[in-house]
Amino acid sequence: MFWNGKTLAADHYATSLRHHFGDGAVHRLQKEIGFVGKRLLRLPSTERSAFFDPWFTEENARHLRSVARSVRGMTSDAPAPALASAPRIVFLHGVMPRSGTNYLQSLLELHPDVLVNPYGIRELPFLNTLEDARTYEGRFLRLYRRNRESFSDLETFCYMVNGFLRRIEAEFPAGKTVVIKSPHTRMMRYFPYLFPAERCLIVLRDGRRAVQSTIDTWPLRFLGRTFADVCREWSFGTEAALEAQSRMSADACRLVRFEDAVAAPDGTARDLMRFLDLDEGRYPFERIGDLPILGSSRASRSNGEVSWTPVSKPEGFDPSKRPIQWSRKRLTVFDAVAGDMQKKAGYAA
Repeated sequence: MFWNGKTLAADHYATSLRHHFGDGAVHRLQKEIGFVGKRLLRLPSTERSAFFDPWFTEENARHLRSVARSVRGMTSDAPAPALASAPRIVFLHGVMPRSGTNYLQSLLELHPDVLVNPYGIRELPFLNTLEDARTYEGRFLRLYRRNRESFSDLETFCYMVNGFLRRIEAEFPAGKTVVIKSPHTRMMRYFPYLFPAERCLIVLRDGRRAVQSTIDTWPLRFLGRTFADVCREWSFGTEAALEAQSRMSADACRLVRFEDAVAAPDGTARDLMRFLDLDEGRYPFERIGDLPILGSSRASRSNGEVSWTPVSKPEGFDPSKRPIQWSRKRLTVFDAVAGDMQKKAGYAA
């Protein structure tokens, strides 16, 4: 009797929350409570749903693409500027922070027709905030509930994102390529729908070195992320990258391995020029060797922390070959959590 009463009370409370805040807010509240509990118990708290939206549907995604095309004034499905007089916009994603997006951006930025960090914005994690966008949309629609009949899921988010891109198209020079960086691949399934005119570069990195670089940069702490959390972030991020590539054509999405870029930067730069339709003859290949290091977990340390101030490259610096010295326990955890994805991504076990 007592437990039945508690169950009824909990059900009534959950129903009240849904009535006032919507299903999305309730889901987020439950998720946050579970997140805190997992942190207290030192269990992995990185969820797959943060990378693959459980509410995603092809029907709604196609509607979002229609809205995006309308906002941008597009008349073609080709991955090119919506306006003939507009710059091209390219998104540079990494499977997780420490994947090498800074290095790839530095390679691209050497080209005189490439502009990075529009309006001084160093990172623009649009897709990484999709869950928060849905929460905002729920609050917006609650002000006049009948608007739910007129807006589809994430439609207000689509207006915001493409309004920003339309501003870039209107204010940046034609013939230029504007690079927008985000070291995440969360919710990448939405990319070809929300960004119908954009090309996408995704940086892959060996999971073991990406994880080690992450914990070197942001050391593990009590009530913080676990080692398994970081491994899961790499695994889910890499899975999302591979799935996103499968949803896009070869002329719209390109995967770049960080290890290949470090080993053969000239060849990588030439490949990027071809993919982005940039004039290879204008690229200063002789300057590649002078590129500084930005945010290295080892070479950019200052006062015990990683600095984002550019520094000269030390002799023999090669983060793609840095040795990994993990305990047997960590090796076992990585193999259990990310071993299969490590192989799918083409990296040796």
